[in-house]
Amino acid sequence: MARWERQGIPHKGWKEIGVEDLGETLEFGDHVEYEQCEMCGQEKIRYVHILRHPNFNGELRVGCVCAEHMTDDYINPQKTEGELKNRLNRKKNFMRKEWQKRSEGKYVLRYKGETITIMKSKFGPGWGVLYGGQQVFRYNNRKIDDFYTAKLIAFDLFDEQHASSKEVQPYWDGRRWLYY
Repeated sequence: MARWERQGIPHKGWKEIGVEDLGETLEFGDHVEYEQCEMCGQEKIRYVHILRHPNFNGELRVGCVCAEHMTDDYINPQKTEGELKNRLNRKKNFMRKEWQKRSEGKYVLRYKGETITIMKSKFGPGWGVLYGGQQVFRYNNRKIDDFYTAKLIAFDLFDEQHASSKEVQPYWDGRRWLYY
């Protein structure tokens, strides 16, 4: 039974704490494990809106339409999903770019007029990303283990600092990547 029909579950007054893209960590072409909306039961939700309410213990993971109704916001949930879809397309394009191999273990990409460098660590296994005055050898308290992961991190760093910085950006809440 859908929760819309259950007593004791508020229908309005919810606050969106973020949106989770269930396909964020997948490689392109991999199967997405969709979720089901916890409010209406709609299946195949990729962008999960996470809501909290002061009179409800825990969170609800819902689709865009339920998020709109429950937060009484009929603009931002859809806008956020659109921005996430745009971000995914930017990431796909970025990941297709050809990196130029320079000196030993160093790769350079000119992208939208800026230079991004990925290099092997001089202090053992691992990789680093150099962009925008930052040198990143650990991301989210984890060492960068391979070139592909370094490219993903390079995209995140670029996307955070570029014109898209006004759109939703990822943040790690300690358990998952959320966008808000």
